[in-house]
Amino acid sequence: MAPGNLIDLLVDDGLADSRGQLVVGFSGGLDSTVLLEALLRAGFAERLKPVHIHHGLHADADAWAEHCSRQAVQRGLTALVERVSLTSGGNLEGRARQLRRQALMRHVGPEDVLLLAHHRDDQAETLLLRLMRSSGARGLSAMKSRQSWQGKTICRPFLGVGRQQLVAAARHWQLSWIEDPANQQVDFNRNFLRHQVLPLLDQRWPDSAAMLTASASVLAEQAGLLDERAWEDFVSCDGDDQSLSLSAWLELSSPRRRNLLYGWLRRRGINAPSVATLQRVERELVTAADDRQPAVVWPEGEWRRFRGRLYLLSKSASLPLEDAVEWRPIVDPVLQWQGLTIQSLAANTDAPDSKPAQSSVWEELALRGPTESVRVQGASGGERLLLRGHHREVSELWRAAGVPPWRRRRLPLFYVGDELVAVAAAGVADDWCPLPGDRVLFLRIEDSAL
Repeated sequence: MAPGNLIDLLVDDGLADSRGQLVVGFSGGLDSTVLLEALLRAGFAERLKPVHIHHGLHADADAWAEHCSRQAVQRGLTALVERVSLTSGGNLEGRARQLRRQALMRHVGPEDVLLLAHHRDDQAETLLLRLMRSSGARGLSAMKSRQSWQGKTICRPFLGVGRQQLVAAARHWQLSWIEDPANQQVDFNRNFLRHQVLPLLDQRWPDSAAMLTASASVLAEQAGLLDERAWEDFVSCDGDDQSLSLSAWLELSSPRRRNLLYGWLRRRGINAPSVATLQRVERELVTAADDRQPAVVWPEGEWRRFRGRLYLLSKSASLPLEDAVEWRPIVDPVLQWQGLTIQSLAANTDAPDSKPAQSSVWEELALRGPTESVRVQGASGGERLLLRGHHREVSELWRAAGVPPWRRRRLPLFYVGDELVAVAAAGVADDWCPLPGDRVLFLRIEDSAL
């Protein structure tokens, strides 16, 4: 492939149609240096934002950061250098990769595109690594040329290009780049594949990386079909963002049950647990007695059962609200507190027409108001709310409303002075219910942990 064809790849990739910045993961190595140069030659200079992640793992890390800054300046750009720290422990390669991704994503806005310089040889290595981890079709489909991750776009325009083609382009354009000596250390799994396994495969099957990449593309298509089936089954199981019908799920075959769970995890953006953990869902949650509240927990989230439904929770969904906060809703109409967003709006008796777009808005309260100051806190036990002439225990109100136990930990209570005036998912105290003609304080509650 001629160097000019690399430029054509970028032009044809739809980057011109995106409206935001083009954030380039710029390590200073061969691949990212060629990517940055090709983007410049394709006419994207005004939108480029090269970002270098400084791990501090190598003695030359400072020199590498300086090299990237210097290369950017020579091209009329400014490279952002972000320093990150890795804690001691195993799987250094994987943890460094994850930390690098997180750091890069912090520089990507909603309309931006993150550009990474992964190429065909990287794709082949990824496929082989995942084969050794017993991955299924989704894992073996390896990297995508374009994907959405946490609501942001990632693009790998060189995924169909071999490394030697990038070397040829770099030499033709007379580029300079960093050679990380760690890339030669075969005690790292990826380097072992790169320097020992793939060259051996090439001796038997020339251009084996292209064959492996083609297989990854076929597997990606099959994984897409599995995702479609997972969504169909999710709908048939009365699924919503948080839960699905346990009885309907159990009517599916075992492979379809697992496929549905994997698809659900991907839609929620939660990293999947091990196969053994997934098997515990069927073994422990399904067989537990009706009066139990079983849970299967892993570092990224948890599965729970409640009233005939299977719940998928993020790792922060059951963290309790702690302490209290004084809030002046008229002066400061939006309260951000412990993952909650509580919005106030003073209006006439009629509720405002506009509705928040987020599906995670799970409560709206209307109080007689406006009131100058409100104390917001979580439940500690024993609280009572005056409803329809009777003081009723808040925990009983939640139980009667079918609120799962873990969600009760994140439901806010609202006080004016020492008086409990409203409780999320329970209601508003009698003396604070608005009458016709009253001014009303509307409270809308959203929980980002859900």
